[in-house]
Amino acid sequence: MHDEQHLLAQCRQGNKDAFYLLVSPHLAKAYRLAFTILRSHHDAEDAIQNSLLEAYRTISENKEIHHFSSWFYRLVTHRAIDLARKLGKERQYTEISDVLPFLSNSHHLPVDEVVSKEEEQELLAHILKLDMKYRVVLVLYYYQNMKISEIAELLQIKEGTVKSRLFQARNLLYQSYQGQRKEELR
Repeated sequence: MHDEQHLLAQCRQGNKDAFYLLVSPHLAKAYRLAFTILRSHHDAEDAIQNSLLEAYRTISENKEIHHFSSWFYRLVTHRAIDLARKLGKERQYTEISDVLPFLSNSHHLPVDEVVSKEEEQELLAHILKLDMKYRVVLVLYYYQNMKISEIAELLQIKEGTVKSRLFQARNLLYQSYQGQRKEELR
């Protein structure tokens, strides 16, 4: 694997292949991140494209980047949130099964072994209904396996805020499940 700082130096000299080598290992995870925030394939692609352009421009301007991967994920997160705000509306999905391939890594998560496919789809349907600030921390924590400190750094918020949002998101999911169960019993 190429050293990030070496690739950054090559990018600054105009080597486009070095830029490709620098960003390509991060694109799948960045896309899942943008998709989770925006809940739209098209908008996620726009957010990634904007992030790539901004990353290339920033590198070309010789701005200092110490940890490219965390910087790039933060950039993708901010561009996706900016785009979500610009669109000004939340999108709803009719087919939650379309979302599953993009949220899960190629690795098996512990939750995958315990929860059946139907229950996982139901859970994702509830997660996608949450406000963006709760949805983002849940997905980063549970589906992207990020630590609270990494999420705080990525979103540029305090660790306590991340913990609070995780707690609130879990409570909202529980309330959503309870509301659905009451409706099913009627």
